Amino acid sequence: MQNQFNRSALLQRVFWRLHFWAGLITAPILLFAAISGLLYVFTPQIEAWRHAQLDTVDAIAPAQNLDAQIAAGRAQFPGESVRTIIPAYTETQTTQIIFGEKKKRNAQISQTAKNSESVEHQHHAEATTQASPFIAYINPGTLKIQGSIAEDGRFREWARKLHSTMLQGDSWRWIIELGASWMIMMLITGIYLWWPRGKASWASVLRWNSSQNRRANWRYLHSIISVILSIVTLVIMLTGITWSKYAGENFRAMQTALGQSSPKPPKDLYSTFVDGMPALSAQAIYLKARQLAPAVQMQLTPPKSAQGIWRIENYDRSQPEKRFQLLLDAYTGAVLYQSGWGSLPLLVQATAVGIPFHRGEFGWWNQALLILVGFSVIFSVISGYVMWLQRRKARSMSAPAINTTHAIAIPWWIWLLLLALGFALPVFGISLFILMCVEAALMFKQIKSTTESK
Repeated sequence: MQNQFNRSALLQRVFWRLHFWAGLITAPILLFAAISGLLYVFTPQIEAWRHAQLDTVDAIAPAQNLDAQIAAGRAQFPGESVRTIIPAYTETQTTQIIFGEKKKRNAQISQTAKNSESVEHQHHAEATTQASPFIAYINPGTLKIQGSIAEDGRFREWARKLHSTMLQGDSWRWIIELGASWMIMMLITGIYLWWPRGKASWASVLRWNSSQNRRANWRYLHSIISVILSIVTLVIMLTGITWSKYAGENFRAMQTALGQSSPKPPKDLYSTFVDGMPALSAQAIYLKARQLAPAVQMQLTPPKSAQGIWRIENYDRSQPEKRFQLLLDAYTGAVLYQSGWGSLPLLVQATAVGIPFHRGEFGWWNQALLILVGFSVIFSVISGYVMWLQRRKARSMSAPAINTTHAIAIPWWIWLLLLALGFALPVFGISLFILMCVEAALMFKQIKSTTESK
C-alpha cells in the first residue's frame, strides 16, 4: 500500500511537470487559437452584416427558371466558365454562381486579399472585368446581379485561414496542430492532477474555500472551469485535429484501414451521349434532384464535357443528417450514383456532426458553448501564468522537480500510450521526443553533479 502511495506521488509530480511544460510552451499558440476561434464563432453574425447585399435579395419576386439565372450570370461575365450553381433555397436568398477553377490551397495570401478587395460589391456595370475564381450573386426573381466577390474573399474564409494557418499558408498549419495536440495532453494531465487521491475527498476539490490563499484560489478556478468544460473542449480539439495536416492524414488513413471512409462514386461514370440528343436543362436537373434528395439547400456542378455528368450534393452543412451525393446523366436524368446519411459509415457520420459543431454551425446554443470554451482556454492560460509567477523563484523556471526515480515510476502502459499518441499525432510526437531528450539531459547532468560532489 505504501509503495502504491509512493508511486502515485511520484506520478503526480511527473504529470505536474508535463502539465507545466505543455502550458508554458504552447500557451501563446492556445491564446491565438482561442481568440481567432472566438472570432470565427461570430462568423454568421459578421457575414450577415458585412455581406447582406450579396446574400439577401433587393426585391422579392417569384424565382425564374434556373437556366435563365445562369444565363444572366454568363451574360454579365462572358468567357468565364461556370463551376458550381447554388440555387436560392428561400425567397429572400440570392442564387450563387461560382465561376472559374478552384484555387489550390497553397495559393498566395496576398493575391487572395487583392482579389477580395477588388471585387466585393462591384457595381453591375463594372463586374465584367471580374477576376477568377469568384462568386456572382443573382436575384432569382429579377435576374439582377447584386454583386460578386472572390471565392475566398468572404469573411468566413479569412477567419478560417486566420484560425488554421495564421494567414501564412499550409506550411504553418503544424503550429496550430502543435497547440491542439498539447491541449489534449494538458486536459489529460490536468484532470489527473485535479482528481482526488489518498485522503482527499470529492468535497475538497469541488467546494470553494474563500479562506484559502490567493494561489489556492487561482488553482481552484483554473482546475474546476477546465474540468467542467473538459468534454466539450476535448470534442473541439479532436474534431479540429481530424482535418489538420499530419494528424489528419493519419486519421484518414485509419478511416481507410477500418473501412470507414466516405463512400465515393465510381470514376468511370459518364452520360449517354447520342448525336442530336439535347442535354437536359439545369432546371430539369435541379427539379430531379429536389425529388430525390432531402429538403436542403444544394449545390450543382455541371458537366465539363459532352459525356460529363451532373454532380449534386448538399450545400447546407448544418444539417448533417440530410447529407447526400447524387450523380445524374446529363441527357436522360438517370441516377448513376446516389448516397445519403444512411449509407455513411459511423466514423464519417461522427465527423459530419463534429466538424459543423467545431465551427458553431448548429445555432445559438452551439455558438454559446464555443464561446464558453474559448474564454475558458484564455482563462486557463492566464491563470496558469499567474500561478507560475506566484510560485516562481528569482532566476529560476521553478518547474516541478523530477529525477530518475520519477522516471522509473512511470508504468509501462503510459509509455505505450505516449508512443501511440506520438504516432497518431506526429507533431506532438516530435515535440514530445525533443522534450524527453531535454529532460534526459537534465537528469544526466543532475546525476553527474551528484556523483562529483561525493
